[in-house]
Order: sequence, then C-alpha cells, then structure tokens
Amino acid sequence: MMKIPNLVLAILTAMLFLPLASSSHANESARIAKRNAIMTPQNRAEAFRSMDTAFPYHVIKRAGPVSELPRAERPLEITYSFGGASHTLQDFLARTRTTGFLVIKDGKIVSERYFRGANQNSHFTSWSVGKSFTSTLVGIAIAEGKIASVDKPVSEYIPELKGSGYDGVPIKDILQMSSGIKFTEVYSNLESDVQIMWRRTMTEESERLNHYAASLTRLEPPGSRFEYRSVDTQVLGWLVMRTTGVGLADYLSEKIWQPLGMESDATWLTDRPGAEGTEAAFCCINATLRDYGRFGLLFLNKGKRNGKQIVPESWVAQATSVQSPQVRFGKIIPGTQIGYGYQWWLLPGDDHAFSAEGVFFQFIYVEPRENLVIVKTSAFDDFWDDKLEAEQWAAYRAVGNALQEKQ
Repeated sequence: MMKIPNLVLAILTAMLFLPLASSSHANESARIAKRNAIMTPQNRAEAFRSMDTAFPYHVIKRAGPVSELPRAERPLEITYSFGGASHTLQDFLARTRTTGFLVIKDGKIVSERYFRGANQNSHFTSWSVGKSFTSTLVGIAIAEGKIASVDKPVSEYIPELKGSGYDGVPIKDILQMSSGIKFTEVYSNLESDVQIMWRRTMTEESERLNHYAASLTRLEPPGSRFEYRSVDTQVLGWLVMRTTGVGLADYLSEKIWQPLGMESDATWLTDRPGAEGTEAAFCCINATLRDYGRFGLLFLNKGKRNGKQIVPESWVAQATSVQSPQVRFGKIIPGTQIGYGYQWWLLPGDDHAFSAEGVFFQFIYVEPRENLVIVKTSAFDDFWDDKLEAEQWAAYRAVGNALQEKQ
C-alpha cells in the first residue's frame, strides 16, 4: 500500500535519474547513460532487472546448499469478481505489466511465470519491498542483544542523531512509520523531500544517505500519526549497521540469505561506489523471483526453515500485526481498512494476510490461512494505482480459494 497521488512518470524520470557530474571514466559514463534511459517506458522492464548496472551496489552473498522448492504445478485459470465485474488473473497480470509471478502453496511452486523478457535468472529490483527486509534485520539484531528493545530511542545507539528530529524517537515509532519527522513523500513534487534525498544521495552522490537523515527536523510528536517516510527505514538500516558493525548486505547475507539457502547472490544499491557506500535501506535489493519467495516462506513459517529458527517467532508475530493505535486497521489511510506492522502492510480479515510492497507493483504477499505466498514483480505504467491494488487482493484471495478447492 503505497498511498501516493496519481503520479506523473516524466517527473519521476527527472527526479530519480538526473545525470551525475561529468566523469572521464568509461564505466561511469555508461552508468550515467543507463540512469538517463532507465525509466522510459520502453526500457523499464529491462531496467528493473538490471539496476545494479546503473547504480553502485554491495553483493548479498549466498553460500551452501540451495533450498529446493518442490514443484506441483497447476493451471491457474482464475476468475474473480471486483467492482461489480468479472475479471481474470491473466488480464490482471497484463494490465499491471507483470514481469514475474510466483505462487507457492504448501511450500511447493504451483505457478512460476515470466514476462517481458525476464526469466528465472533475472534479478528484479525490490523498490520498497526492501523495507521489510530491513525491519527483519532489526528484529535479528534485537534477538542477538545488539539492540535492547524497540522501546529504546534510536539516538541512544546513533549519537549523530542527537539534536536532529530523530533525537529521542523510539525505534518502535520508526518501525511503524510514525517518527514525527518533517519529511514529505510526494513524488509529483520535485521539491518533495523524498526526491531531494534520492537526488542528493543516489544520483548526484553529493551527500551520504545517513547524513541526510541526520539533517531532518521534527514535525510532530513521535507515535502520534502514521506517515509513510522512506527516510525512517534508512534510519533503521543505520541502526542495524551501527549496532552490528557490518553493512546491511553482509548482515542480510549472514543472517538470512545463507541460512535460507538462497539460490543466487543478490545486490543492494548504495549511495556511492566502493566499500564506503551505504545501502539504501528503504529500497533497492535486486534478487530472483524464487529468492523473494523464500523470504515470504520464512515469514509464512514463523521465522523457521527446516525446524531452525532464523528470525524469532515473536518478531514475526509483532512485525505482521498492529502494535499501536496510530497504525490500526482503517486508521492509517482514509477509505481503506489497511493496517501497518513493522514495515509490513496488513490486510483486514481473519486470514491475517500481510504484504511487502513496492512502487510499480512489486509484492511479496503472505496468506497464512491458505499456506500461500505470492510474489509479483512488475514494470507498471505509474508508481501506483489504489483501485488496482484493491483488485489485486481480490485476485490473490481467489488464487488461494481455487487452490484450496483443488486439494
């Protein structure tokens, strides 16, 4: 659920991929050219599976035996009702410019499909799906005693935040997008803070991501209101790096990628090249469809893989349920019943479905009642469409119902 206005793609292009300063290096010139072309409609599908050719990155390394995903493929000729009309799953995938679609039921792949030039080796960019990975690393750091609790102020661990808008803000409020920081996330405004942050740190590379976060001031009391702010997740990433002493890509590799038996190395985009680069904690992981599916299975299985607890079960439960009044169902976005956990979107209903979500329709959808994980990557025309998102939940629940009926 990315609650943002109907967006103008041309403005996004101008914001996200402004050229870097002139460089005499051929590889830098190639990166600049890639950034300038990456968001055009004809290039978007290919660009979203090659982001690490346009931006610097750190590798998320896999190791050991691959966690096999058994196959039990079934045709998904799904029809569902939405908005007083009948729709098909196939039509929905086409309308949302799907590039990859994976359905895992009872731990087995029942459908795996690729579109628009993608294949099983493609590394799809996460956009804000990456936020759910970052919050998971916070939970692991707490379990390891690196962080005392979510109730501790973040500035206790990051002294550089003292005197900033984050001074004294509890980690829990940041996890719930309730930091109170003065930060606008309106992509149709070139002077919106999210655009300024990206332009300065990821495109011009003139400022560090964490330094930018430390420059922000407070708008309102922490915990008073949900407001979607990507910079909050960047501060969570900074917290993990500071308390563990390692970068996010390395920590994700050690604590999740390798224990889960991921099949492929992944990448995480950074704010500048080389070892000194800091991962963009709010987005920008690039991984295969099946590895995203394995992460969804981790949460479906309450943090376990093959009986081994990788993420504390208590953290999975907290992260995927409402923990405070300001993020309860129906409170965060007028006109919807959506809730928010710890960087996971929560769907109403007794199936306790939850989802990691990113712009341009990237999703890891988990429905515990049906033992179901769905991963969808896309190169959608716009950043978001609230009506299509609501339709998507109807389509996914229809998939779960259909698979249940066929058992």
